Amino acid sequence: MKKSQSRIVATIEVAQIPDDETTRYVERFLSPHEVKSNAKAYLYPEVHATLSKMVRAMGISGVSIGSYASEIILDHIAKHHSVMRSVFGQNCKDLF
Repeated sequence: MKKSQSRIVATIEVAQIPDDETTRYVERFLSPHEVKSNAKAYLYPEVHATLSKMVRAMGISGVSIGSYASEIILDHIAKHHSVMRSVFGQNCKDLF
């Protein structure tokens, strides 16, 4: 099996973000959540490093890499569930 190379996550340009947008983001993705599962999900090392830096920088008690990643994934599912059903619907029982 060929080992895949790491991917670059993103090139980020710094821009002035309005305070209300920043507040909404923190409330949505970086609110404390207890992760009650010991299930594992593997992330690209660069993704883990980026999420880890962001979570540490926020310093919010109860926010972990797992809770942050879970909120990002839940947001993705909420936004793309129709397409995901279409893609996976032919091969799987109801996803959602």
